[in-house]
Amino acid sequence: MTTAPVFLHASLHALAVTHRRRLRLLRLLLFIVMASALIGEMSIALSYRSAGNLLLLGLVALLMLPTVVMMGGLLWYLDHVLSKALDGANALLQSCTPLTGRLKPLGPESRAGTLAELHLPADGNAPARSIYGLINPSFRWNAPPRHEVEVQLYGRDWMPGSDWVALQADGVSLLGKVVDRTAYERRQRILRILILVLLCVVLVAALVFGKAGH
Repeated sequence: MTTAPVFLHASLHALAVTHRRRLRLLRLLLFIVMASALIGEMSIALSYRSAGNLLLLGLVALLMLPTVVMMGGLLWYLDHVLSKALDGANALLQSCTPLTGRLKPLGPESRAGTLAELHLPADGNAPARSIYGLINPSFRWNAPPRHEVEVQLYGRDWMPGSDWVALQADGVSLLGKVVDRTAYERRQRILRILILVLLCVVLVAALVFGKAGH
């Protein structure tokens, strides 16, 4: 289980605590589901004491082992990804000079994140400019603002693919990545088209097999 390091930036403490709490709940849910299934099969097998039920119990127990391993691996991966995001945000908050800018959400939330426009002030040789970023969707319990707000922006090169952190006035951090808006919107259109095509294929297949069954 991941623990928040003592040097974690104050604005990330709440995210780290919520992350650990939700991982514990997911592990508890996995244990309850698996234990309930096993107890149910054991009660049936011991009640009827038939060879078929005992064989079914053994089969269920055999299938549960790879399921537990797979779910444990998924939980480990989720923990690793979110912990890495927190560590990266912590490094930015500790090492980068903040820029006072503005953050404006542009679109609805999706699995990829929430598209936002970041207004960066003039910094050294770089003039004031606007870039686009995706607010990390992994921390959905930390909802992005619904309107344009002033934030402290932390980042390095502000190029597509680079990480950034926006520290809001209430001390809550938003984590994200810089994106090329044109490329992002093109990927989203292609994804919507693929989903629509898949739904059409499933519908046609259901109709064909339904007629064949009659």
